[in-house]
Amino acid sequence: MGNYKKSMLIEEIDNVAVAVEPIQAGECTLVAGQELTANEFIKEGHKIARVDIEKGAEIIKYGVHIGVATQPIRKGDWVHEHNVYDDFEEINREKRAYYRSMAPDDLDYSVHYRYTKEEMGLPETIMGYRRADGSFGIRNHVVVISLVQCSNNAAQRIASACDVPATFVDAACGEFPDRFARTLRGFITTGTHPNTFGVVLLSLGCQQTNPEEVAGAIRATGRPVVNISMQADGGATKAIQDGIAAVEELKRQAQAQKREPCPLSGLVISGYNGGSDWTSGLSANPVVGEVIDMHLAAGGRTVEVCGRGGYPTDAASYEVGMRLMEIGDFFNEDCTRRGGKGLSQVNPTPGNKAGGLTTMTEKNLGSFKTHGHGRMQGILDCGDPAPAPGAWGINQAQGANDAYASTTLAMSGCHICLFTTGRGNPIGNACMTTIKITGNPRTAEALSDMIDYSAKPMLYGELTLQESGRELYEMLIRVANGELTKAEKLGDYSWTTPHGTSYNGDY
Repeated sequence: MGNYKKSMLIEEIDNVAVAVEPIQAGECTLVAGQELTANEFIKEGHKIARVDIEKGAEIIKYGVHIGVATQPIRKGDWVHEHNVYDDFEEINREKRAYYRSMAPDDLDYSVHYRYTKEEMGLPETIMGYRRADGSFGIRNHVVVISLVQCSNNAAQRIASACDVPATFVDAACGEFPDRFARTLRGFITTGTHPNTFGVVLLSLGCQQTNPEEVAGAIRATGRPVVNISMQADGGATKAIQDGIAAVEELKRQAQAQKREPCPLSGLVISGYNGGSDWTSGLSANPVVGEVIDMHLAAGGRTVEVCGRGGYPTDAASYEVGMRLMEIGDFFNEDCTRRGGKGLSQVNPTPGNKAGGLTTMTEKNLGSFKTHGHGRMQGILDCGDPAPAPGAWGINQAQGANDAYASTTLAMSGCHICLFTTGRGNPIGNACMTTIKITGNPRTAEALSDMIDYSAKPMLYGELTLQESGRELYEMLIRVANGELTKAEKLGDYSWTTPHGTSYNGDY
């Protein structure tokens, strides 16, 4: 037969394929060399049965169980929530019980990288800005930091006048201790981020935050700090004028600093999936995971938000595996406490389902593709830097929100975030450079001012996963050397410090 509709088979053992373009009833697609005729309309992103599937049998995608057939499914049928039961909660409990029953040495925790440094052929260095504390940045930002909600407007006016990033806060006055501790850490990690040259701190004067405490922590890393108080310095107008003058002087100093060779292995990167659609798990996320694998082989450091936890198979030690499960337990129980329902009862979202995602396991598997194959060396608290080469996780349940997640990653010193988005998202970050990747051809074309890299060629089989990953890594190196991203060109400098409510070891 001549014209076959495009579809994708992810793993050879999958009993479903994914329509890459709409398939009408009676039209054919070619799956693993075999012709498959659709019995009904299959929307792009949705699943089509490769074989007859009995009632009660597993639905297999990504090579694993993602749900159970609730009725007989014929070869060529549409496979979605009308004929699939989401057994995520049951499977999750069984897996956790299984892993807890195992002895600490029952699993192999050794770390194996998919690439070697030699075969990568990457440069040893990038051109960055050396810091007095021994770190280096790939940007030389001067940042205006508002230390209380009352100074947000003045900080915005200073930043706009000088074309620099500013960070804002929704309180920083009258906060309870645990939340205020996170707020304070957000201020300090903004000022000490590798990409920050210096800061202007702006306060009202009577806020909960002690400006000198923040300034002292930042100055200890060798960065210049200017402290301005509206109450002490003569009002808002005077503070704005002084702030503009201070920023312009710091910009002059920053522009005088020259880039110099810095080790590529010292670059800290992350992958994150936000605004996902049916293409994310098939193209953009795996391509980012490929870059993560390449960077780990180059001796680099990667971090990821792991507020939903994980399993010992994700970890480089038994202790880290148990910690991942504890975090996951807390997250799942917290969902039930807050809403009276398990996570899978409210997720995937209506938008996810419209795009073809049927079960929570299916959604998670697609999202986790951004992590690559590195085993997690340890779990960081929000604001902790990755202490050594390898893959690291951050315990931050609120990281499921894009703004929280971006800031969480920045607070741990990520130079660059590889942010995948199927539906499109303009979000950047005040400190961390953000590269936007999509696998959706419509998003890439319609939102070209927001998207840096399109994984469409990988989705349509025009590039292999490895070729697309290498292409994206080469872009990452160019960005590290100074090439501006779309978020930077848009001037999107978001910063939302997550509240201190993630699991810390005690229920």
